[in-house]
Amino acid sequence: KELETYMQYQLDFAVGNIMLGDYYLRQNDFFNAEKYYTRGLKKDSMMNYARLNLASMYNQQQKNTDALRVLLEAQKTDPKNDRIQYNLALLYVELKDNANAEKSFAKAVSMNSRDPRLYYNYALFQQQSGKSAQAEELLKKGLLIEPGNIDLNYALAYLYIQMKQPQKAIGPATILKRADPANPEFQSLFRTLQIN
Repeated sequence: KELETYMQYQLDFAVGNIMLGDYYLRQNDFFNAEKYYTRGLKKDSMMNYARLNLASMYNQQQKNTDALRVLLEAQKTDPKNDRIQYNLALLYVELKDNANAEKSFAKAVSMNSRDPRLYYNYALFQQQSGKSAQAEELLKKGLLIEPGNIDLNYALAYLYIQMKQPQKAIGPATILKRADPANPEFQSLFRTLQIN
């Protein structure tokens, strides 16, 4: 209650409205979250952080037309923001618009994003499209950012097994073995590659 009262005093500023929007979003009070994000954006139309959260909120409610509208506004405001492109790509995947998903993923990567999740999700997208070589390249790029990333190493090991290149899978699988040897999800991978 104290925090809410403090934030109410900040409502003359865009950031105060956005902080209150975040507060209500954490409470799953979508009505008030939307109200304060919108008010914050009226005070400062460049606050794309608010647009990203607003789009995410719409997505949680299955209002993807609104989520897309907000992300496209964010893109106009800041066309060189890799996070906006990444969020657009994920939304396009959900909307089954693979052509635009591909474009947004590619734009985000071209901006040298430092988010390993981007490379992971784009690699899975490529893999599902039958583009194993592109998926491999993306997973390796992600691992340059975060070499010990469990998801990237698991995806790369699994991809190599699918590509019938088990020798290449040993490297990423060994990292998984060191990081989480008892993980039941990894056990079949360790058995397949005979990693004890």
